This record gives sequence, structure tokens and C-alpha cells, in this order.
Amino acid sequence: MFERITKDTFETVYPILEEAFPVEELREKERQKGLLDREQYRLYGIKDDTGVLQGVFAMWDFDEFFYFEHLAIKPEFRNGGFGGRKLDEIVKWANRPIVLEVEMPEDEFAKRRIGFYKRHGFYFNDYPYLQPPMRKGQGVLPLRFMTTPEEISEDVYEKYKSLIHKVVYGYEEARDGLLLWC
Repeated sequence: MFERITKDTFETVYPILEEAFPVEELREKERQKGLLDREQYRLYGIKDDTGVLQGVFAMWDFDEFFYFEHLAIKPEFRNGGFGGRKLDEIVKWANRPIVLEVEMPEDEFAKRRIGFYKRHGFYFNDYPYLQPPMRKGQGVLPLRFMTTPEEISEDVYEKYKSLIHKVVYGYEEARDGLLLWC
């Protein structure tokens, strides 16, 4: 069902990522491939029983939770609730809390995406969150956490946020609350 992607199998899944995410959102190909060297990064292919590749998802493995980075489904499998069923399988398979980030609902697409995750057991947390830029020179992105299996307290949220800033984005928070590029 879920097959861990290595540098040797990366080329089979990259076209799915490239189609699903704009280049600005997805890291450049070699940088994305380089993440596979990171101890906490996990990239998985989604295959059916016959071995046909249907999609791909990425997570960062923290001790207490998974940080869910993205789920990309091949176009021919996107209809009929396929992505939702796969997300349900991922949540069950993970067997521990999952954290993801969504853009604040400023447009219909963001609202639909939030609704999708809510229908699959994720809670929309009220804590405002700013994702640091993925590259120097970019602005921060206003986001909210969604979590499963339940809402999180503010102190747990702060812990998750600090870990994600440091490990995923390579930032550290200074005493004055500013984000520092590491």
C-alpha cells in the first residue's frame, strides 16, 4: 500500500509532485530529492494491490507526531473520493497524532480544503500561525494548524510550531520572537 521512497525510486514519484504543486511551493527537484537524506523526512508512494502508483505523500517524523507536508494523487485517481479514502488510510496507518498546516480561509479553495480535512477527522485549531518563508526573500504565510485525532492545547501547539520551524524550515526563534534563518 505505502512504499517508502528512496533516492533510487524518487524519479518515479517526482512527476506526480511536480504536477500537483507549483514550483514555488514545491522545492526544486534536487533539493526535494535531497530531503530523503534527512532522518525525519518520509516520502511514500501510494500503490494499489497490483503495484500501480496512484499518488505520493510526505511526512516529517517527530517523536510525538507526524507533520503532514503534502498528499498528491495522480489525476486519473482524483475522482470519487479517492483522495479522502487514502487520507483516512494514512491517518489509520500513522497511528499517532498528525499535524498539518492550511492557509487561512480567505478564498473558496481554502475553505473547501479545510472542509475536506474536517470531514476526515482533523480539527481546525484557533492559534494564529505564520509559516516562515521557504526561501530567503519570501514573506511569511498566514496559516492555521489542523490536527488529528483532536484539538491541541496552546502549549502543545507552541511545541509543535517550534519543532516544525526548526526541523522542516530551518529557522530558530529568537528571544524577541523573530525567526532566524539557520
